[in-house]
Amino acid sequence: MPTYPPPAVTFVRGAGSVLWDDEGGRYLDFLSGLAVTSLGHAHPAVAAAVAEQARTLLHVSNLFATEPGPDVARTLDRLLGGGGQVFFANSGAEANECAIKLARRFGGRGRHVVVSAYGSFHGRTLATLHATGQPAKHEAFQPLPEGFRHVAWEDLDALEAAVTPEVAAVLLEPVQGEGGVQPAPPAYLQGARRICDEAGALLVLDEVQTGLGRTGAWFGFQHAGIEPDVVTLAKALGNGVPIGACWARADVAGAFEPGDHATTFGGQPLAAAAARATLMVME
Repeated sequence: MPTYPPPAVTFVRGAGSVLWDDEGGRYLDFLSGLAVTSLGHAHPAVAAAVAEQARTLLHVSNLFATEPGPDVARTLDRLLGGGGQVFFANSGAEANECAIKLARRFGGRGRHVVVSAYGSFHGRTLATLHATGQPAKHEAFQPLPEGFRHVAWEDLDALEAAVTPEVAAVLLEPVQGEGGVQPAPPAYLQGARRICDEAGALLVLDEVQTGLGRTGAWFGFQHAGIEPDVVTLAKALGNGVPIGACWARADVAGAFEPGDHATTFGGQPLAAAAARATLMVME
């Protein structure tokens, strides 16, 4: 389907920061697969983990336990300060969908609105598209799901005015990528934390692009010295193997009941093995 322009280059091999095309051309990769190949292409530890897992067990469904996923969940929980639980998905959009559903479930009836910032990007599913603060991206897909509100980036007065009693969560990026690579000043995230605390709303931080060392800390929010209620991850987590994650404080995660949310492939052994190897190398 024509969702992207026709590709100008076909890549066939990669190693570290270098890519080769089908005509033997050599390229230095500054794109990192759109913030995905955090350890470089064909990292030996990730390649070995994926190969070994493929020989051992690829998939059984989340009706049963497997080994790599819980290891990754424990590592992420430790890196995020502990006391939380993790849901695995296949992408950043899916991780954000989980966060939105969890916020609504935690808020209960009457608290369903999610506030995000203009210039943000949270995904292309219908809900995450509406959470994305770029009205031009909305027009072709109206009507979008109800319950989303946008405010100016870095405007704490606007954010405070928008967080009314029906708001379940505030969803922000520590650095807006599509919005022009705009880092959130520490005071902005600290103010958002205060506003959410005073209103009883959750602070959800989309770390899909900023997480796992890309800002010089494990997570972008750590530069502000705050503690979020929910964090979403993807991209760099699997070093190229699709995996997303939604971490939440245990009391928030406990709002979900069996059947509220699920995925066929999220956290399956192959993706989790890649994530486990990626995190081990990073640490």
